[in-house]
Amino acid sequence: MPRFTVHIRDEWLAVPCRETSRTVGWLGQEALKRYIKNKPDNGGITSVKETRFIVRRCQGLGLLDVDDTIEDVLEDNDFVELAIEGDTMSPDYIPCAPGFIALDGNSLTSTDLVNMGRGLYKIKLTPEAERKVVQSRELLDTIVKENKGKKNTFFRSI
Repeated sequence: MPRFTVHIRDEWLAVPCRETSRTVGWLGQEALKRYIKNKPDNGGITSVKETRFIVRRCQGLGLLDVDDTIEDVLEDNDFVELAIEGDTMSPDYIPCAPGFIALDGNSLTSTDLVNMGRGLYKIKLTPEAERKVVQSRELLDTIVKENKGKKNTFFRSI
């Protein structure tokens, strides 16, 4: 099932979406429901329906139209920013921080690694990297299955 990570104020929320034919506006309202549900004072929001907001895709910072369908403008596991009308931001605010970095198994730099350690990125695997992880797991399972019941001489020799 597709899911999206939505940033509202100081929180990151995972929002599943069974029907990607729903609108970006629906995604925003669903994220707001989850946000106020988890805040002791409802996050200061009195009504989800009356709360006005804009939605921006974190990658590229593209502003999304609330009437667009999710399947037309987002990909599974995308990160989006929801900004509530009337909220004031610090001049030092960096939109969508932490951003995300797509791990492909080839292009990670030492700077990226340090920034991930500092919490500046959320991590997303590319489809190719996910496929490689599955292949690696299958290989390990095969090795374990083939060697099950055999005595492990490697550790005894150390």
